[in-house]
Amino acid sequence: MRKKQFAGILLAAGMLLATGCGGKIENTETGQKGQEALEAGEETGEEKENKEEAEGEENPGQSSDENAFASGCTFSWEEFTISIPDSWEGKYQIEQVEEGFCLIQTASHEKMEGMGFLCGFYRADGMLLDVPGATALAYTDTQTYYMVEPTDVSFYYEDEEISKEYCEMAGLVWAVAATMKIDKEGVQYNPDEFILPLGSTVLLKEDDLLNFSDNELSIARNEIYARHGRQFADSRLQNYFDTCSWYEGTISPDEFDEAVLNQIEQDNLQIIKKAEEAYRTEHPYPKQYSVNSKVEEDLDGDGRAEEIQYSLKEAGEQEKYSGMLIIDEQEYKLEDYNIHLEDPVKDVFYVTNIVEAWYAEEEEELEIAVLDHGSGNDPVTYFFAYKGELSYIGSVEGFPFKQESGYNGFSINADVTGEKRLNLPHICYGYGSWWYNPDNRKLEEQKIGYYRLVPEGSHQLYEDLTAYVNADEKGDKTVIPAQEKVFFQEVYTENGEDGWVLVKGKDGSKGYIHIVDGKIDELSKEMEEVFSDMNLSQ
Repeated sequence: MRKKQFAGILLAAGMLLATGCGGKIENTETGQKGQEALEAGEETGEEKENKEEAEGEENPGQSSDENAFASGCTFSWEEFTISIPDSWEGKYQIEQVEEGFCLIQTASHEKMEGMGFLCGFYRADGMLLDVPGATALAYTDTQTYYMVEPTDVSFYYEDEEISKEYCEMAGLVWAVAATMKIDKEGVQYNPDEFILPLGSTVLLKEDDLLNFSDNELSIARNEIYARHGRQFADSRLQNYFDTCSWYEGTISPDEFDEAVLNQIEQDNLQIIKKAEEAYRTEHPYPKQYSVNSKVEEDLDGDGRAEEIQYSLKEAGEQEKYSGMLIIDEQEYKLEDYNIHLEDPVKDVFYVTNIVEAWYAEEEEELEIAVLDHGSGNDPVTYFFAYKGELSYIGSVEGFPFKQESGYNGFSINADVTGEKRLNLPHICYGYGSWWYNPDNRKLEEQKIGYYRLVPEGSHQLYEDLTAYVNADEKGDKTVIPAQEKVFFQEVYTENGEDGWVLVKGKDGSKGYIHIVDGKIDELSKEMEEVFSDMNLSQ
């Protein structure tokens, strides 16, 4: 939902043209703020205390640092209420439409109509599945509440002061989003824990799922079962759902009765399964083949299939293996490419299509992938291309094949998603990305320092943990209460040892901790002093 497309800026510009009424801005100290302030008012100390108490219950782990909103200025539109940062005073205006409102930097908008869009808050009937620049923030059984961010340059960049002001305001957009409250029964604030938050109450249309990857479709399908407490034999799925605050797995797969599913859930299951089948038809690769079998694939895209065989044999006293690829009866030993297999996958190999035909400038080419568990249980996949001769194009950490690891690492064109071993917050694995560079015909790791962690088991949090809402020591803080189950979900690191870790509690609270020299910077404590079951051995 956070991927930005140009169409979003057109949506934003269109919203600037419409106005409405019914909005209300309240400020407890300084009176009216913003050019679209419609009414000023005050909250009593008791009302404010009760409101803060209620908000804390609705959003566990909400920021405890309210400096950005100290004056208490809020804006209300129908069932929506948001807080306005103090630093925005006199710098913004609000435009309203039928389904919500947007916040605009006044300086940019005065320079050029349609500019200055900071964000918008809207509601939609049904599920929010593919709105450019949108992120779902809350939902009921029938509606989704979401925020839209600009998908292109949305400020008057020819003026340095205006540009600077816009960037400073935009830096608080997500802090504003965190304050959003919906005055309606049954509102839930955890849409990020679902692929289909309304999957049990709203019937899908086939077109709703056109842009979903097979990984997303798989989770969406199993999400329907998970809502009813089903457990999963697949450890990756089980660990994934365990992190969700709403999930309580109590029924084994063998004992689960699908009769508990309502009609909408049953119909949605069939729609999702049909979408999965369509995805497999449209994306036939990667294809799995048996070791030693002879198969035919057009590797070089010349319209003629090559005969391919992959064979293994034990070599040497240490029981290492020698691998060989045979293309049209021409033998290629892996050792000649400086690839020495330690503990190879002995039954299968794969033919892949990293760069799909519509993306490639030349004929569609395929790759051969062979798998090795490695000597230290650090799996690696080796890739080869063929164009008259076999060439080694690089390796990816992990096994990016659904049959091997439970996920498809080929969902993004020209990228392969693998699993990289990390030492932060302890020895674990994160999803890394390897890009195929057509200029040098090599796979290159994208070392961006951010890793979404492969779901693992839970850890006990021994004490209340002060964390940051974002990976920023100057930003707002939050508190994750001591509890039996917390999970590590993301890592930001440059050197592999220090960095930021996103911690999420089973109660829904979450925040980032900063690890410096192996210690939690905020507490000056070692990780094992605060969390149980830390795997720190090399």
